[in-house]
Amino acid sequence: MQNKVSKLVQGRKTLLKSLELLGAKGLGIGKSIGGNDANFVVIPFLERTVGEESIPQDAKPDSVRAHKVYKFLAESSGLVVRYRGNEPGCEGCLRITIGTEEENIEVIKKLEDVLRAI
Repeated sequence: MQNKVSKLVQGRKTLLKSLELLGAKGLGIGKSIGGNDANFVVIPFLERTVGEESIPQDAKPDSVRAHKVYKFLAESSGLVVRYRGNEPGCEGCLRITIGTEEENIEVIKKLEDVLRAI
């Protein structure tokens, strides 16, 4: 059990760092909200103005954009995340479950692909 918890904690740290790096690339990912002591993270996706090359970190959460990301991941990639944009305090958010190292790498790759496209 302790081994599983250790892997989960490490996976969460790695996933959060990878998401932070995507945000630093100007792809419109905000900082994780809520506590980070669970087997998932809640991430806001930020608004993007048409023609912008990158998204400033002070951009506001965008539920429409988050829903597009959600649909792309579920329908085109087969990756299941949970859309939380309609819940209080979660505007523009997706909930991403911590997976194996390989699963976390795959979700980051697919997120980068879709965020560059929309």
